[in-house]
Parts: sequence; structure tokens; C-alpha cells
Amino acid sequence: MASAGEKRGRDDVDDKLNNTVGVTSSDEDDDAIAIQNQLLCVSLGFDVPEFGYALAGGIRPMKLGGRYDELVCNFAKQALQVYNNQNNANFEFDNLVKANIQAVSGFMYYITFTARSGDNAPQTFCTKVWQKVMNKGTEVKFCVMATVKQEAGTYMEESKSLF
Repeated sequence: MASAGEKRGRDDVDDKLNNTVGVTSSDEDDDAIAIQNQLLCVSLGFDVPEFGYALAGGIRPMKLGGRYDELVCNFAKQALQVYNNQNNANFEFDNLVKANIQAVSGFMYYITFTARSGDNAPQTFCTKVWQKVMNKGTEVKFCVMATVKQEAGTYMEESKSLF
């Protein structure tokens, strides 16, 4: 990853203190960023490993079992309602599986959860929900039932058309 270091010295022109920032980058850091970007593209933001650091604007996993669980569950329920309305279905939220977050103009949540319809086995859903800045509301970008390939972490190419 690129790092910034402070470089101090005297300006040759007027002999005043010169504060400049030098940015350096190693090939290893660049490779790590490239790998992270490839994983994001393949998973559409839903399967993101913990890299130990967060890139500006990057998608990172959320730790479940904390204070944001209720918020994320509410977003999943909101998205499921949109899904039910669009598909004339009657799924009810069951369980939060995982969530990722991205800082945008607000926050973009990539949420994987399960839901049930009647006595049927739980189905896995993926939703992308945008929490707008300054509490200006939320917008469900999409909510889809996950395929077997998506649940295994290899998203189908045609899913990219959702964006």
C-alpha cells in the first residue's frame, strides 16, 4: 500500500523550510491491492476477506454480534419487503449471515441473510442497501435470492447486470 512520509528540507530558492510529502509504494502492497480488487469484482462485494486494513472507499467485513446488528437486520428486513413486493412472495427474515460495509456518500451495506416462506427451508438472500448521509433515508439497490454458486462464493457473471 502506498505510504506517505514527511520530507523536510530547505528550499533552494528562498531558503525557507520546505514541507513536502513523498509517497512510496511497494510491489507487494500493490499486489495485495490488486488481489483485493479481484476478489471484490468476483463476489460483487458480498465475499470479502479481512485484509487487516481498509482502503479508502473499499469494502470490508463487518463484525457481527455487536451494536450494529440491529441496524443491519433492519436493512435486511427492509430489502426483503421490497423483494416480497416485487415478486409477490411472503418471505420472513430468519437470520443474518454476514455483512460488509463500504463508505460512500453514506454507507453501502452488502448483506447476506436467510429468510423463510411458511414451513419451507430457509433461503439465502443477498441485498445491497445504501444508507444515505445526514439521515436522508435508505435505498435498497437490489435484493435477490442467492444461487448455489453465490452461496459457495463464486458469483455468476449475469449477476453483474444488477449494477
